[in-house]
Amino acid sequence: MTRLLLCGVVKPFGIKDEITEPLCTMELLNNQVTREQGIHSPRSNNPSFALYLMAENIQVPVTVLDFPTWEEFTKEIDSGEYTHVGISFIIPNVLKARRMTRYIRKHSPQIRILLGGHGTAIPELQNLVEYDDICHGEGISWLRRYFGEDPDRPIIHPALPSSINAYVYGAPIPIKGGIIIPGVGCQNSCRFCATSHKFDRKYTPFLRTGMDIFQACRKSEETLGVDDFGMMDENFCRNPERARELLDHMEENNKAYSFAIFSSAEAISKLGTDFLVRLGVNFLWIGVESKANLFEKTRGIDLNHMIQDLQNHGITVLASSILFLEHHNKKTIHEDIDWAIDLKSDLSQFMGLGPSAGTELYKDYEAKGKIIHDIPYQRKHGQDEIWFRHPHFTLPETAGYLRDAFIKKYHTHGPGVLNMAHTAIKGYLKVKDETAKRERLGMKWDPYTLKYVPGLNAHLDTFMQLRLDCMRRYALRFRPVLKTTLKYAPNAKAAAKCLEVMELYRRAFGPMTLVEHMRSIAVRILAFREQRRIQRDGVVMRQPPTSRVTYLDRSSEYYRSEYGVAAVHEEEDPGNIKIA
Repeated sequence: MTRLLLCGVVKPFGIKDEITEPLCTMELLNNQVTREQGIHSPRSNNPSFALYLMAENIQVPVTVLDFPTWEEFTKEIDSGEYTHVGISFIIPNVLKARRMTRYIRKHSPQIRILLGGHGTAIPELQNLVEYDDICHGEGISWLRRYFGEDPDRPIIHPALPSSINAYVYGAPIPIKGGIIIPGVGCQNSCRFCATSHKFDRKYTPFLRTGMDIFQACRKSEETLGVDDFGMMDENFCRNPERARELLDHMEENNKAYSFAIFSSAEAISKLGTDFLVRLGVNFLWIGVESKANLFEKTRGIDLNHMIQDLQNHGITVLASSILFLEHHNKKTIHEDIDWAIDLKSDLSQFMGLGPSAGTELYKDYEAKGKIIHDIPYQRKHGQDEIWFRHPHFTLPETAGYLRDAFIKKYHTHGPGVLNMAHTAIKGYLKVKDETAKRERLGMKWDPYTLKYVPGLNAHLDTFMQLRLDCMRRYALRFRPVLKTTLKYAPNAKAAAKCLEVMELYRRAFGPMTLVEHMRSIAVRILAFREQRRIQRDGVVMRQPPTSRVTYLDRSSEYYRSEYGVAAVHEEEDPGNIKIA
């Protein structure tokens, strides 16, 4: 019988050896957003969402092995259970994939090896990694065709947590969230974007309607007990009708779910802040790239005003910028860094321009002889030296520019966790006041114009009362860490900001409760221990736990009607690795 193993690459991550780099840690925030913020940086891992989504949507028996150790991976291969093994990897992890496939070829040569992920775009992949087939484009339909199934069968969305192994100040973060994957790909087709090119510059929807997304949220709420979701979609607001329909279903069912989304500035501007607040967006990732307005998605938009308006209404903004663009020299790169910091977003991402294999940028630079091929793939992750010839920068200094940009952002605006707390509490207070004022004036929400319009009589906006309760709970998540933030503030400016935020919390909610005091004390104790470890050993790496999920044969009528049963086995691996 056909049996498939789907897995990511083996851990450990974030160490220095012949196949791993310290800056490739499988941590989004600490890697490339709150980098250089030390103890203030939130730490977490994200499950390999695509593996579970693909496994849920093919009928052959599948086991997903996520974040395995080498011993766990080889044990799985040696079991003799599998006819096929699929390995998903990014470009910096290609040597890990090579080690895994070499073991398969040597010890279980009858197994067919399938490769997927962004790493498959490497031009000389066949000389690096042994394989039988490569998954091109979107994985569900590819696997269905590969195993002779109907590629157009409806998509079943799994209930998945958005993050695992989450810590801040050395304290576990107990808050749970889910992940929703409405679709893959992006039609903006930025020439540097690996995701856009991976999916042939088109958007493939998995959840086509607002009802589809709402049902996926309900499923995750019932299964995982979550009401806060990461929306894994390159530009969620680009499909405004789907977003509007999602809000309609939330209002009809009194479900005030909350969302963290990716969207372009031009898509956001068409929907407006009032709509995003009502929808429940509490975190927004925007690609601002450069003040030079090289991209249509930001042209003609007052980003400063947009970001401030979003923050004033409780929406944390992460603004992403690119360094070492073609127009950058020793002067303009500093202008762009300062411009990005002056946007005053809560969080900033700085990425080195990366001509990733498979993109138009790579093809252009390769044709011009600008690609430097002797830089190891494990260093091609955008947070180290660039890997192309730039007329104004040497390779060693590019890593320094990136590091210094993060440090400058940190010292200018303080820790990201403080900025998020500030946005959450001031947004709650403002939206609470605006809601009360609209209720006194009898204004009501118009789903067609996406504005509040005059009504006949004063009335209670019951859905916004639910939304305010969500915003209140979200803001209160940050309160127990603020005294620790103050203690480890990087400078007097950040300390003063922290005191201001603490006063806003006092005004909104009164003195801290006994439970909040106890949590605050616990965070300070754990932070003291964490800081000692950092001072002694350097960055503390907590390896993600191994997850093993078995999906049984889904070809029966029972499975199609009941969504099937998956047996989940999680093996906790403390695996804390210290880096000097």
